Amino acid sequence: MRALFFILIIFAYFVAVFNHVTFTNLKCGTRDEKFCYFKKCFIKAVNRTHKYIDIHASLYQKAVNNVTANVKLMRHNNGYKPFFLDMTFDVCKFLKNQRQSLVKNIYEIYKNNSNINHTCPYENDVIVDHVWTGNLESDIVKYIPMINGDYAIYSEISAYNVVRAFINIYIRVSNR
Repeated sequence: MRALFFILIIFAYFVAVFNHVTFTNLKCGTRDEKFCYFKKCFIKAVNRTHKYIDIHASLYQKAVNNVTANVKLMRHNNGYKPFFLDMTFDVCKFLKNQRQSLVKNIYEIYKNNSNINHTCPYENDVIVDHVWTGNLESDIVKYIPMINGDYAIYSEISAYNVVRAFINIYIRVSNR
């Protein structure tokens, strides 16, 4: 059993070392236009291999203190189908006490490039600025062995138990 576990760890290491991640598409939208508006939601290409994403959401309602998120990792196989991760968590509770390891790994990718670094309530705009594909290569692929292909990270953000916005990030994993 230990040998199998050791082989899986070595396989995951080589997958992480030899894979390249790139953003292919980004979709942001609101389900409630009275709650928020996306000022920016785009991918910017720096060169052929490296891109970054910028997201800027303006909140119309101030002092938001009940936020939940649903995050799904999807793999493209004749349409996007669930792959490995489908979880819902309380964002305010997580930011107060960061004990959920998978959520923490996702949060580590963008926390230095965002103003989502304090507990609730949220009173200002939510900004994620210049999240590079290199962050995904070093943080996600090292924990989740992914074969070459197209993937999507679907997220729905709810406030007060009503879905208010969604952000879909599409990525491609390939050999270097």
